[in-house]
Amino acid sequence: MNKKIIKTDINLVPNIINSSPDYYCTWQTQLFATSGGEPIKQRVIICENSLFSNKKPYGWAYFYEKIRSDLLFVMDDSWDVGVVEDKADFGCLVLNGEKFPLSTKDSDNKNALKNLSTRLKSLGWKGLGGWVYAGESTNYLEGKTLDEYYIKRLQDANYSNFSLWKVDWGKRDNDIEFRKNLTKLQKEYAPNLVIEHAITEEIVPDTDLYRTYDVPAIASIPMTMEKLYNILKVYKKGEGKALLNCEDEVYIASAGGFVMGVMRHPYVGNFPNGEKDRSFPKIHRNIKSKIYEVIRAVNWHKIAPAYSVDSLNTYFSDEILTDTWRFKDKTSEIENWWFNKPAISDFISGGILKKSAVSTIARNTKLPNSESDKKGNKPFIIASLNPSGAYSIATLGRTIDRKYYIPKCNVTAFTNTSNVIGVFGEYKTLTLDTSLKVKRVLMQDLASDFAYDITSKVKILDGKVIVDGKLISRIGKSSQPKDDTSEPGVIIKLN
Repeated sequence: MNKKIIKTDINLVPNIINSSPDYYCTWQTQLFATSGGEPIKQRVIICENSLFSNKKPYGWAYFYEKIRSDLLFVMDDSWDVGVVEDKADFGCLVLNGEKFPLSTKDSDNKNALKNLSTRLKSLGWKGLGGWVYAGESTNYLEGKTLDEYYIKRLQDANYSNFSLWKVDWGKRDNDIEFRKNLTKLQKEYAPNLVIEHAITEEIVPDTDLYRTYDVPAIASIPMTMEKLYNILKVYKKGEGKALLNCEDEVYIASAGGFVMGVMRHPYVGNFPNGEKDRSFPKIHRNIKSKIYEVIRAVNWHKIAPAYSVDSLNTYFSDEILTDTWRFKDKTSEIENWWFNKPAISDFISGGILKKSAVSTIARNTKLPNSESDKKGNKPFIIASLNPSGAYSIATLGRTIDRKYYIPKCNVTAFTNTSNVIGVFGEYKTLTLDTSLKVKRVLMQDLASDFAYDITSKVKILDGKVIVDGKLISRIGKSSQPKDDTSEPGVIIKLN
């Protein structure tokens, strides 16, 4: 580091457990392990061996060693369905003995789930969760009413310390009353369980967690910004209690006060059969090589946890940005099933995918200002003033033609009285418009355990602290290995 930057013994990241219900989900790892297999193959491979074997492409329970205590481990579709798939078993929520023989041996369901949960926690994970079919299993209904059916399963979850139900598609996925009732029963019979809903936005006022749902990697940022805009514009203060899960866009989650459902995994490169990984194409963002972004995002949530859509007011820019991706080989650049989804197919013309979204979203704070870079481009930006008092901002990359990059621009963030600031992404300069009388400035890579005194490297003017983007990038990537391509993430402390 430059001699004018002084390493301190101060750690700005508190030594506490992340209180947000962030999780790692196995679905994309299931896809990788089956070399891009169809969903039926992905369902077969969710099993004890996949979680606990030491051989690639398995061993998923050993991922994220540095932050396991801050993440739930969520098994995706179909931990409760046999190797030979019987669709009538979907939604049974009974840990499958064929797939999980050690956990289920000599155990009823509640104890089998507890055995598996205990094993995951012994490896350091915060808790265990699972994907849930939106509907009851006809093979297990056994003449019970729907309430009786789910009360038993909620009691099992409560006994076993099961942490999260990821309620997804199914025969009742658009049934708003079904989803409301499931949450109502959960409050009574499994108060520590988090139920995450999806698909129908009408449930947002009546759930604790709502997932914005699937996006392809090559259009993930504008599509996630669009989804957030469509939800946040509806709910003002006091009108919706849900936390929003924006899946694997971890810097949007951290800077915006949202939950993350991490899909990326450390198995970089091609599928085991040698084919290109079209879920996380290397030619685009190479997301699988950005593991330290997850560490930084989780650590910021210790300071500024996710908060509900009704907490504070949200502001949107009038400016719309459009990303484009020109396909050369559709079979290796995006999952094939997306071409049957209007969210993608309706936006492809002449072999070019175009997706647009508002340029900036700000929660409980004034919209940041951004100039254009030399090419005339701006980044997407998300900013938030957290109920904790911390401020955060992220510049998010653009996809233009076949290139992904973050435009490095002069950005102004209106931090006002906040003296703890989370900064993610790339900048030419970042100006902090503050009401504080600043005498000292500290900066720390959110993935490290010590801060630098950067006072001599910033400009402190009347009401402004101007930080060079190169310094943010330099410190904000300083702790990651050379083969990790994560974008910067720092915490700034104004004294």
